[in-house]
Amino acid sequence: MNNKFFPSNFLFITIMFMGTMFSLSSSHWLTMWMGLELNLMGFLPLMNIKGKMLEAEASIKYFIIQSMSSSILIISSIIMYSYTLSWYSMFTNSTISYLIMMSLIMKLGGAPLNFWLPSITKQMSWSILFLILTWQKLAPLFMLSLLNTHYTPLIIISITSTMIGSIMALNQTNIQLIMTYSSISHLGWMLSMVLLNSTLTMMYFIIYIIISIPLMNMLSTNTGNQLFMLTQKNKSNNMVIISLILSLGGLPPLLGFMSKLTILISLVQMKMIMMTLLLLTGTLISLYFYLNMSLMLMIKSYLMIENPKAPKPYNPLIILNLFSSFIIYPLITMIMIYAMTILHKS
Repeated sequence: MNNKFFPSNFLFITIMFMGTMFSLSSSHWLTMWMGLELNLMGFLPLMNIKGKMLEAEASIKYFIIQSMSSSILIISSIIMYSYTLSWYSMFTNSTISYLIMMSLIMKLGGAPLNFWLPSITKQMSWSILFLILTWQKLAPLFMLSLLNTHYTPLIIISITSTMIGSIMALNQTNIQLIMTYSSISHLGWMLSMVLLNSTLTMMYFIIYIIISIPLMNMLSTNTGNQLFMLTQKNKSNNMVIISLILSLGGLPPLLGFMSKLTILISLVQMKMIMMTLLLLTGTLISLYFYLNMSLMLMIKSYLMIENPKAPKPYNPLIILNLFSSFIIYPLITMIMIYAMTILHKS
């Protein structure tokens, strides 16, 4: 398993991918749960791809948490089925729906059930960290959008995730932990609309992935994971990382700001002013540590001698992020109009 190109790894990646797609394409709650378990079976071996003790410890923690949440999920489903003799009635408003919702929040790593996520991600490689913070959240988010439970608990979870993710990242010096708490904060924004308008939630999630791919790819080339070690081989790479970090923080007119803007407009139109202010407060707090990282890179970029042999970063995802205000804004505007039309009809 030390060889990352070992043929069995391709099998595990396929199982992980098919498990998620199995959950997304299913309309039956039991088969969605089976897809989650299939995804877990494929992902656990990938967490031990280098055979290190820390990775083995983290994979065991991940297995315990995911198994616990899956147990709550399937037991709640069976209880619901015993009352109604249907696997579809669990999407109605009931106490069992709250248990299902909390099990999915635990899988996502949302506050206050985010205790397991930082201890796992700081021991993982950047590629596994990216999968945990993005791909592994796709199926639970989709299943959460199908629930027909009361919106108040999700409002509390959304605000709590945004605030805890932003505040906990302030005193961190480990870059992987900063990205983890940043993901928790972004999850709060996604949860704010997941029951009301899943289109906006998926749009926000896709934009988060678009920003995270080049950012984590460039951060993985650092000599260490500590904040003071944050540097690159040339100035151009440093400036690209700065733009990606600020976009992740939601600084206008970058791509990350556009996704937050659509959700803010939707919340204001639904008269959720207090929730909007709290989400904005969490974003302003998170901008502090994003600017801290950017300032450190700017200082090092100013003092660094340019290496003419270093390759220039012309990744399409990076260009998409830098010029998002001209490329993506019209598309997001059309999506927002379509999403709000669906919301008003429902």
